[in-house]
Order: sequence, then structure tokens, then C-alpha cells
Amino acid sequence: MTDVRDLLLFDVGAERFALPLGDIVAVLDSVDVQWGAGLDARGVGVLRSPDAFVTVYEPSHVLCVHCTVVDPLLLILTHGVCTIGLLVDHADAALAVSVNGLRDLSAIGGGDGVVVGALRPAEQWVTVLDTESLVHALLDRRPAHAA
Repeated sequence: MTDVRDLLLFDVGAERFALPLGDIVAVLDSVDVQWGAGLDARGVGVLRSPDAFVTVYEPSHVLCVHCTVVDPLLLILTHGVCTIGLLVDHADAALAVSVNGLRDLSAIGGGDGVVVGALRPAEQWVTVLDTESLVHALLDRRPAHAA
């Protein structure tokens, strides 16, 4: 029996990443982000929605790559009570991906748990991320074992 998960694949710079589809609230294009109005020190801006403000983050603080497009997409991620926006260059339709061939890379990145592993569902390697750890790292709320 194969272990299949629905993942959203996205690119930042020349790197390809994946997050569980269930943690993605929306993928937004051409959004009206108020730049420089971050709600915390790592935020680069704020997205105003009818019922909330969502802090927007550039992924370089955690993923060590920068967006390269002029008008990036915005992934709206949620984990627990946290909802954030993450700038990305490109996002693909969600894929049902077998994770049987997942290469464990959990020791990479200082043990913060952001990187789960790597898959090669097609021609390019994909780094699979843990949403909870990514959100906490962007918010600089790392678990005690990663500090």
C-alpha cells in the first residue's frame, strides 16, 4: 500500500518546495499588500482581508532563497490559530504524491523541523516542508529543542 499525500508544489527562486494542501487556505495573485507594515519584525507587509489582517513573509529568513519575480504569488497558510502569508514565485496545481520514496532530511537546517524530506515526483527534486515548523520559524517561535 502506498502512502499518498496531497501537496501543493511551489517555487521560490530556483528551488521547488511542497506543503500539505490541507494547510493552504488560498493562493492569491496580484494582491494588495501594504509593504513595510509588518505586524512583527520578520514580516514584510500586511494583507488586509475583510475580517482580518494577515502578516506577509518573504521566505528567505527560513528557506535561504529569495523570490525572483516582480509580482510574487501569496500563499495563505494556516496552522492552529496562526494564519500567515508567504511570498512565492510560482505555485502548481495540487498533486497527489506518493511519499514512499521520501528521503529523510529532517536533520538539515539545525533541527528546526522545517525540512521534512525530499521527493522526486517528476524531473525536479522537491523539498517537503512541515507547515507547523515553517510557521513557527517565520514567526521566530521555534520549539525549545531547535533554539
